[in-house]
Amino acid sequence: MAVPTVAVVGLGLLGGSIGLALGRAPGARRVVGVARDERVVQRALSLGMIDTGTTDLLHGVREADLVVFATPVRAVPELVEAAAPALKPGAVVTDVGSTKLDLCRTVPLLLPSGVAYVGGHPMAGSEQTGLEAADPYLFENAVYVLTPTTPDDEPLRKVRDFVESLGAQPLVMDAARHDRIVAAVSHLPHIAAAALVSAVSEAARHEPSMLALAAGGFRDTTRIALGDPAMWRDICLTNRRPLLDMIDRFEDALRRFRAAIARGDGAELEQRLAHARAAREQLPRHRKGILSAVYELVVQLADRPGAISQVTACLARQGINIIDIEILRVREGEGGTLRLALENEADLETALQELNAAGFPARRRG
Repeated sequence: MAVPTVAVVGLGLLGGSIGLALGRAPGARRVVGVARDERVVQRALSLGMIDTGTTDLLHGVREADLVVFATPVRAVPELVEAAAPALKPGAVVTDVGSTKLDLCRTVPLLLPSGVAYVGGHPMAGSEQTGLEAADPYLFENAVYVLTPTTPDDEPLRKVRDFVESLGAQPLVMDAARHDRIVAAVSHLPHIAAAALVSAVSEAARHEPSMLALAAGGFRDTTRIALGDPAMWRDICLTNRRPLLDMIDRFEDALRRFRAAIARGDGAELEQRLAHARAAREQLPRHRKGILSAVYELVVQLADRPGAISQVTACLARQGINIIDIEILRVREGEGGTLRLALENEADLETALQELNAAGFPARRRG
């Protein structure tokens, strides 16, 4: 049986991460990278992201069993149309776009007979962009939404297998429903964060110390505003109606807060804040992406050599696997705070018990 060939069109953060993840996944496969710039192709080869690469789209997809378009959303239809003459019968086309309805309506019409399209959206990413930010573990334990456009089960099976080889969890969903959900939980938060940064930066023109005093809460709230502007432009414009609906809802909520503050109505303001707090507490604590479970804790560390390795060794002795780790805060000479994500509730309970017993103050996060 021939080794399956996966063509990855677009070698940025997601395309590069796909290549790296496929390289470490079980099973033999050949990964072909396609990029506009020969220097990007050569860099991807040197980093082991792809087995071979080209700047010729038709050549790159000609032998592919699966073609993954890892480009901005609005670039996908044009690239699919350009690649269509070279796609072989039985090939499956997918993508990594953050909006799905427009693509599910347009891409199948561009494909030759015998080639199917299954939309894809990995609920994983980074504020960093470009090939150098690629990470083989980017998709590990993340939900990867799939939006099939044909009743034939075989194309969906091929893309499911691909998604699972990345370490992600496939979730099949209607495209319109996907777009409504991500408008609320992904796209609106990005616009809100960008608007907040814009408002504060405008105010900072008249008060230069303002941004210097921005603490962790402001940075955490606005972190997602660091996303690639071109990518987010395409996301907003291809999910316009659901996003506008959510912006309207957000504006209504903000106006109600403003009115209570303007009236000096402490009771109303406290009630609204309490309602928001209660709603926030009802969010699934152990979630990443749309549905995948993440069990998080934070650990206080002293500023001494080997502190992080002592924490990880403590968990390793209990057979606990750490699926994500992040340094949240550091104060030189005093210590810092470490965030750990574990696989299940039992591991979380054991980790809390063992770390606290070992002198590392730890608590649930969320």
